[in-house]
Amino acid sequence: MSEVEKYKNFPEGSGGKMIYDRYHLSVKNFFSKYYDKTNLKDWDLWMNNSIYKAWDGNKRLEFLKDWGERMKYFDFSEMVRFYKEEDLSGFDEDVKKFISFLAGDGFFKKNKISLESWIKSKNFTNPIKDYEQDVTISQALHLKGGMNYIRKQLINLHWWRQ
Repeated sequence: MSEVEKYKNFPEGSGGKMIYDRYHLSVKNFFSKYYDKTNLKDWDLWMNNSIYKAWDGNKRLEFLKDWGERMKYFDFSEMVRFYKEEDLSGFDEDVKKFISFLAGDGFFKKNKISLESWIKSKNFTNPIKDYEQDVTISQALHLKGGMNYIRKQLINLHWWRQ
């Protein structure tokens, strides 16, 4: 029995069943099942504790204090420029702000990647490695549950562990 097959009879909602389904469902059906209606508690924490504070001029000092040295060189003007000038039209508003926040943190510059290349990349969670996701961001945008998939990936980028 393969490593994945042992999860076949695991209960619905378990991590094991998700692993099994990842290999046995189509991408479309997998996304619909696991990302269409998913818990976004961690996303909400990120948005409320960091992203929205960076966007609120009255809370930026609090944001910088909370993040400490990690955000010493955060570029608020680049975040705003990116939001206004880059094509983020396919994303929900909160995701647009998160991706623009990444730009303010230097994600695109340091990884030497454009937004367009990044959303078409299969290793968007860590552009400097040869690891591949199941789909690109561009593909996820067209799947039921795809925006939630993107949300979950954004808060778990390798970038945050550097």
